[in-house]
Amino acid sequence: MLNNTTLSQTEKAEKFKSLHERESAFVIPNPWDLGSARLLAGLGFEALATTSAGFANSLGRLDGEVSLDEVIAHCRSLCAATDLPISADLENCFADEPEKVAATVLAAAQAGLIGGSIEDYTGDPLNPIYEFALAVERVHAAAEAAHSLDFPFTLTARARICSMAESTLTIQFAASSIRGSRGGCPLCASPQNARRSSIGHERIKKAGQRSCAVYKRRNSSATG
Repeated sequence: MLNNTTLSQTEKAEKFKSLHERESAFVIPNPWDLGSARLLAGLGFEALATTSAGFANSLGRLDGEVSLDEVIAHCRSLCAATDLPISADLENCFADEPEKVAATVLAAAQAGLIGGSIEDYTGDPLNPIYEFALAVERVHAAAEAAHSLDFPFTLTARARICSMAESTLTIQFAASSIRGSRGGCPLCASPQNARRSSIGHERIKKAGQRSCAVYKRRNSSATG
């Protein structure tokens, strides 16, 4: 495989981490193949993020019809084509079980990625969102895998907030996992913060419920 990179994976990871830590925002576009990745790099973007739908469409398929092995091979070729940090849309990490989720994160890192996402969407239209407890367990497993690496792998937890109020709570626990609090939410780390933690979680849950209510009203207006 042709390798056009001069930066190590650790250097790319540190660069990506610094983009999140600076005061100003950054735009991260979605390449779907090698050509678009190099084009976007040439336009001056500072990082790239893969697109599951874009990659699938480039193969003549629908989003969700690409295998984990195909995605990993795709990501490996993109990482070898540019010095820009690349984070991947890993969908639901191609697994329901937390241990397989962790394996996907490790495979992504081995492919050269410096970040990736996990979402609570199952891919099953009849049961689209993972149960809350399992969703949290999956994020914890992904975070543990990310923490085990020797470079800062940026893990993104995505939640379909309008699909289920509890998805908002998943974000809270996901954030705690990514920040390295292995015992749960950082607010719960000390007994004196237990009450504050409970209040914070309840506010997030109510915000999610409000979002769902707005979404349902808009949907009813659009279809009614």
